[in-house]
Amino acid sequence: MASCKVRRYEDSDYETVRNIFKAGVKEHEPAVFVYMLKRPTYLLVLVSAFCILLLSSKSLLLPILGVILLVVLLRHLVTGLFNYYTAKCFNSDFKDICHSYMESPNSCFWVAESDRCVVGIVGCYPSKEMEGCLEMVRMAVLTAYRGKGIAKVLCRTVINFACQHGYKAVILNTGDVQVPAQKLYENIGFKKYKEKNGTLPLLSCINFMWNFTIYYYKYTIPTVIENEGHA
Repeated sequence: MASCKVRRYEDSDYETVRNIFKAGVKEHEPAVFVYMLKRPTYLLVLVSAFCILLLSSKSLLLPILGVILLVVLLRHLVTGLFNYYTAKCFNSDFKDICHSYMESPNSCFWVAESDRCVVGIVGCYPSKEMEGCLEMVRMAVLTAYRGKGIAKVLCRTVINFACQHGYKAVILNTGDVQVPAQKLYENIGFKKYKEKNGTLPLLSCINFMWNFTIYYYKYTIPTVIENEGHA
């Protein structure tokens, strides 16, 4: 486990925090692309396109090129969706992090430092859906610092904050392709309490091909909490 220090966000962290978040979002692109490529509905589209082009052209070249084009288009679609999501976050809570998280006593944002650099981030605010619960958001750790216990320390920092402010639970959500994140939360003590189908922003016409699942987790605040801030 790497030595790290967790502290509250400062204005000087602004660009670093945004870059860590952007990198964390970007790294999910390949997994989501493969996930969509394996969906039965998209495979059916590829097979149908291949057969139609093969029957109409009487040649193997055109159907192969058609399938390759559809795969490339899917890759660009996934990239566009992630770019849209990142831009949306940068224009909402990440536009003014202090205003979004630091001005209210019931919300906060932290950074984790290791080797004198900011390597991880996490935030929280009162849940709008579950009264008395704190929602953990924007968890991200640089790839080079994964597996060192930093994400666990960040999670415990949020849990401690929730305990100190009288919340009964911490909640969060994550996607079904984020398997390492699910394992992390479950190892800490989060329990899955709900799941539902997600939808693609702006592209409802192709949601039948997406069909991904969002998992919702809850950590019920125990009586004794470890001190926050160090791994």
